Amino acid sequence: MEEYFILFDYEYRRIVLFDGSNKLKIIKLQVGNPKKLSLEFNVHIKHYNYHSKRKCVKYCNLILNHCWRFRTKDYGSRDNLSNCCSEFNSFQIMYSTNKEPLNPYSMTLKQGLQHLQDQLKIRQQSINGEDKLIMFKCNFDECKPQIQSNMNKNVLLNDIYKHLPYYPNIQIHWKIDFMFMVSYKHTISIQRAEIPKIISNEDAIIPPNQKSTFNPLLYKCDIHQLKIFLNKTCLTKEKSDNNLKLLLHEVIKNNCLCDLIPKEILSTRKKVIEQQIGYNKENEDKLILNDKILNDKILTILNELKILYHDDIHKKMGYPLELHHICA
Repeated sequence: MEEYFILFDYEYRRIVLFDGSNKLKIIKLQVGNPKKLSLEFNVHIKHYNYHSKRKCVKYCNLILNHCWRFRTKDYGSRDNLSNCCSEFNSFQIMYSTNKEPLNPYSMTLKQGLQHLQDQLKIRQQSINGEDKLIMFKCNFDECKPQIQSNMNKNVLLNDIYKHLPYYPNIQIHWKIDFMFMVSYKHTISIQRAEIPKIISNEDAIIPPNQKSTFNPLLYKCDIHQLKIFLNKTCLTKEKSDNNLKLLLHEVIKNNCLCDLIPKEILSTRKKVIEQQIGYNKENEDKLILNDKILNDKILTILNELKILYHDDIHKKMGYPLELHHICA
């Protein structure tokens, strides 16, 4: 695969490629009719994506006139290249910021819409992996010029636009609404494990020679583990390095506590909660966490954190996410 500088010569409908290492080396690609002021309707562009397993890279490529293949680094570069190549064709359809060269004498309205749908599918797949069509609709009344809503889709584009000035050397605007999603075959099928409602106190005993650590993502049934940890921490007077305290302190310090509190109690409980947890702007270690504070109905984000942290898919990932990752 070689890299080239590219120049578009629209007067003679050709592409000039300059070798990146040797600019004296020139390659000319005759894309369409080279005669000046002539018409051209056979420019064809097809998008496709290529995944390099060896380099773990996804390329956004296109094929011009069924024979020349171009590779770009991202979908934006491919869109720009595709739009530039579309200018070689006399008749163009523009949707959003993209252009497509079509032959109005051989392509019907239905075929034109299908071609745009195929191109959009490749584009969305290259952006975020969405390859399954959910919705595709052309708003005929918002097209420029408008298309009759009861128009027969099997009619040639020539029959729709032949009355326009300067036809067929024109650019038409179609208003397309579309939506894609990632197909289920690319997702991981899992089932959420049942959360135990009761855990015996024997399982919660911490051996004397084992350093106690606090997992901030405990379930309500594990509250006794939290109490054991807090009691032991108070006895040993160890400085708390609790990630949850650091997180909550930073949230409150940046005036974002309201994001963790339900709207119905926000106006009356914000200051109360700050007092209950012993918030001190200068010292996060003075935060107090108890079963009243760890209430799913007050600090609602805690419940979501617990669910995400203990989710089977997080387990399959090897528990790589820290608190700040999950909250983000």
